[in-house]
Amino acid sequence: MFRLLVVLVFSFLSAQLTWANDYPLTLSGKPSRIVDGDTIHLDGHKIRLLGIDTPEMKQYCQDKDGVPWPCGIRARDMLAGMLYAGEETQCQITGRDRYKRLLGRCFSNGLDVQKALIASGFGVAEYTDDYRKEERLAKSQRLGMWAGTFERPRDYRRKN
Repeated sequence: MFRLLVVLVFSFLSAQLTWANDYPLTLSGKPSRIVDGDTIHLDGHKIRLLGIDTPEMKQYCQDKDGVPWPCGIRARDMLAGMLYAGEETQCQITGRDRYKRLLGRCFSNGLDVQKALIASGFGVAEYTDDYRKEERLAKSQRLGMWAGTFERPRDYRRKN
């Protein structure tokens, strides 16, 4: 009985490790679709950019004069500009999120696209501390969304 239990436990752990590593460590190519400011399709996979959050596609921010502007669309367009201008996009995959999307850090021509989105004010650092420095800099220089007022994307999602 004890041996059977040991075999079952090792079989379960082995299956879990296989599932956890069931994705490539690096994906590369031209993205087939830019879903929004923090999600792309690359090499047949949906990838969520790790460590950042960007406005939702229907989300609006306000400029310094209180005039609304489509910050979700602008964040997506900024990401598309970075990824489509480069030769190739590489994403280092680290896992999956609760929606089964791959999580990764993506680069285009050596540019860390997450860092660039945050530094230009078209996203916020979320879930990790990796991009807090860039967020503080964008905020202090009043770039992108920081030029006026905006609702954090996670708060916008909760309300809408």
